[in-house]
Amino acid sequence: MTLLTRHNFRVELVLSGLGGDEALVQGTTENPKGAFSEVAGLEIAIEPVTFREGGYHAGPRQLPGKTTTVPLVLKRGLSLDPGFWHWIRRCTQGGYPLPYISGSVFVRGPNPAEEDAAEFRFVNGFASKVKTADLNAGDARDVPIEELHIVHEGWWRQDA
Repeated sequence: MTLLTRHNFRVELVLSGLGGDEALVQGTTENPKGAFSEVAGLEIAIEPVTFREGGYHAGPRQLPGKTTTVPLVLKRGLSLDPGFWHWIRRCTQGGYPLPYISGSVFVRGPNPAEEDAAEFRFVNGFASKVKTADLNAGDARDVPIEELHIVHEGWWRQDA
């Protein structure tokens, strides 16, 4: 069974090892997964550092400074994977080891049999907000996850 028939993005959460939450993947051969229709938050802001250099009269010099990111927001999704929901539960319990996860957002091409169009990786993330959809037994099209916010320590586009 595939979760990707009605979703444009495949999200695979990969155990980073930095949080020490090895229990997340015990008893499973695959990494926890979910599928989502929208992904937002692929944004990086680099604060410029301005300084004046002696002997350089054209104006102030600019250097890249502190980098900040915003949370990844995954919208209208689904995960039937128990490891995924175990990770969400670990994020809410506040215990040690920390529930840090590194993962990837794969952009699917128009043909599911083809390779993914792009891969964006994030590091040391945890769930900061989970919003589920209203559940309705009469409508099988309900989407169980409306929004999942993942705060993280950085992201990049993975080269093919």
